[in-house]
Amino acid sequence: MSVTEQVFPAKPVMLRDIRAFVARLASAAGIRDVELHQIVLAANEAATNAIEHSGSDVVRVGWEHGDHGVWISVADEGVFKAIGGTAEGGGWGMNVVLALAEEVTVRAGRPGERGTLVRFHVRSRPPVGGGPVRVRLLVVDGDRFSGRSLSAFLTAEGYEVSLAASVPAGREALAGRPGLVIVDVMTSNGLAAGLCEEITRTEVPVLALSVLPPPAALRSDRFVRKPAHPLEVLAVVRQLLADVASDPVRA
Repeated sequence: MSVTEQVFPAKPVMLRDIRAFVARLASAAGIRDVELHQIVLAANEAATNAIEHSGSDVVRVGWEHGDHGVWISVADEGVFKAIGGTAEGGGWGMNVVLALAEEVTVRAGRPGERGTLVRFHVRSRPPVGGGPVRVRLLVVDGDRFSGRSLSAFLTAEGYEVSLAASVPAGREALAGRPGLVIVDVMTSNGLAAGLCEEITRTEVPVLALSVLPPPAALRSDRFVRKPAHPLEVLAVVRQLLADVASDPVRA
């Protein structure tokens, strides 16, 4: 098993370096894109929790890769706080780690006994044929990290997810006949609001997201204000798909 560890200053600006560190190791290990993004997202959330809430000066990120997947460890010298967090603050918190990982262990630091270790396992899944058809989702988001993070989370929940970073790319991806489209309205300088209207005309459900209030003329099945917890987005996705399945016109 390959084991690597690196120490980072416990500063929010270092989250980008932590993500790059994990992504580089995952890529070198031959891990495919979907699983790579899951691993990077989970590591980002654990590191965010340590940096923002432990009071530690440093964060140690460890990587172990073997036949059965990847173990990531995030250690600090502070006190453990399992904060939910928001995307605006750099992460969505430990709930996302629990959702993405196969197994999570926490050795919690306490006052007088400082030092927290969060260790989680993401299993390698070889491509397989057959099985039930997965629902196809399309995510249109011009924010590269936000889009990839949400896509990785939804993929871990069993959906087949395509990601488009612009309105033209999103329009082209509609040829893949997604069962639901998630659109950040601010993509392509706000032109994605028009894309929402185009999609709703085809009877495909649309979940619109934005850091700003919804435009007055926005057409979508649901709107969620960013930053949104991925579990909230997942709940809306499931509800919209259930509504379609029960609607003989749209099913």
